[in-house]
Amino acid sequence: MIFTLEKLFEKEKLKSHGRITELDFLKGIALILMILNHLFFDLSAFFAVDISSFESLASIVGKTSAIIFMTVCGISATIGKRNIQNGLKLLALATALSIATAVFDRVTGSEICIKFGILHFLGFAMIISYFCKKLPVPVLFLLAAVSYALGKYFLSFFVNSPFLFPLGLRTRLFFSGDYYPLFPNLCYVFLGNALGKVLYKEKKSVFKKQFKVFEPLRFLGRHTLVIYFVHQPLMLLILIIISFFLKNFNFIYF
Repeated sequence: MIFTLEKLFEKEKLKSHGRITELDFLKGIALILMILNHLFFDLSAFFAVDISSFESLASIVGKTSAIIFMTVCGISATIGKRNIQNGLKLLALATALSIATAVFDRVTGSEICIKFGILHFLGFAMIISYFCKKLPVPVLFLLAAVSYALGKYFLSFFVNSPFLFPLGLRTRLFFSGDYYPLFPNLCYVFLGNALGKVLYKEKKSVFKKQFKVFEPLRFLGRHTLVIYFVHQPLMLLILIIISFFLKNFNFIYF
């Protein structure tokens, strides 16, 4: 088993030639944190498990994961070439996810429909970053500050229009199972844009030595999108199987 994994990682390492490996490493960490956050959510939403003692931890884990993804997105968009194409692909996948979760809501009566989640946000962020590539670092820092302040201001009131939620402007009845509006979250993308300009002018890793022990995390980071779509149904399936063997732990939508 170990031999097989080593061969897999070595093969993937060859494929990763030219990539900035520390960004894959960070995405791998963010992915694990996201899966942990979703585990907390699944236990609470689908199995009625009391996670009140872990709510603060789940919140910190989820926010940390999202901030890493958004910042790395900003860095990658600064040094990448296909921002608009990749952004549109993410938006197409995000739309499919919204439809799937809406159908799941209709069938089960749950409330997990994702109207503007992390994929929607990252898709728009990549497209926006395309138009910010030539902006100087001080301007990017200014945009980050303005985005953060604007987003915090939007949290202080509600609006009547039901179509402004991508900006962070919500009605009183608005709900999204996963919600990352453009404001204040563009703050982290603009900071990532600035970091990309400062740290990756040569579009090369800032670390000369690559530690083999970190390769599993870099592997996860290179396959983030696939794992994002696979992990949730797989995790639910595992939890459902476990629920059949444990008392007081059942899938509440059965």
